[in-house]
Amino acid sequence: MSKVVPLSITPTIVAALSAILAYRYLSVKQVATIVGVAEKSASEMLLRLQRHHLLGSFGNAGMYGSGKTPKVYFLTRTGHRLLSEECEADGAAIKPFSQVKMNTKWTPLMFHRMATLDVMSYVERDCAALSDYRLVGTLVEYRREKTGGGKQRCETTDYVATPLVSENKIVPDAGFAIEHVASGKRALFLIEVDRGTTPLTSNQPEEDVKPFIAKLAQYDRYLASGRVRDRFAHLGSFAGFHLLVITTGGSRVANMRAAAVLLSPAFHHLYRFSTLDAVSHNVLHDGWLSRDHADNTTYKLIKGS
Repeated sequence: MSKVVPLSITPTIVAALSAILAYRYLSVKQVATIVGVAEKSASEMLLRLQRHHLLGSFGNAGMYGSGKTPKVYFLTRTGHRLLSEECEADGAAIKPFSQVKMNTKWTPLMFHRMATLDVMSYVERDCAALSDYRLVGTLVEYRREKTGGGKQRCETTDYVATPLVSENKIVPDAGFAIEHVASGKRALFLIEVDRGTTPLTSNQPEEDVKPFIAKLAQYDRYLASGRVRDRFAHLGSFAGFHLLVITTGGSRVANMRAAAVLLSPAFHHLYRFSTLDAVSHNVLHDGWLSRDHADNTTYKLIKGS
């Protein structure tokens, strides 16, 4: 049996553990992207942390016709205790330990969540490289937050109107708030990640999956209600808001924008469309498109990015 080499806690290890705590679980690639190391180095580091019982993992299993699922790491109670001690030494506190439920079956929802976490890892990477802006906070649909009376909800969940029934419910995949350091002005970006599996339109909506344009129509109701500012007020007062639609390729973007002609043009300017490939290089790139298919202008998300 190979001997476990004593572990030296480096700033990179603390950053990796902190990122995993923040998102509850991350793949090797996602940790590498956030921390800023090569994927091979991240893989070796995470495996070493697992051998010291600081991390657990799931995934890395074969799926018929799909190869292997990614290996996904999460903090153990021991890992959380170590991270807490490291952060307390620097005068910081971390959120309480929460046990991650391991999925024995890799569902389509999990593939979607991993694609969303890919996007959030790019957000972390690209915002960290900015000098004039700072990342205020992030949102992901599967994380839970406490509400009144000890109840919990997904941290992106809201309702577009009253009554608070399922027909009025809206759950963005993710989001982030960013602040211009000099002015203090903040902007909120909610995110919808589309993996190309949802129909764009449908005369007979299916029970299990709403057409994507119907989802955008729900967002229009949300924007018109003004509830979005109240829902995410804990991230600040926003000077601007956009919904980012990130999908599989340029042709899918074009089809989405063409289908959106059915929606009110009054809200077109509040939407930005791009591809997973483009955001993998830079979320803050200058090639974002509005929802108006007749608008050929390309946009930045923030000035000076």
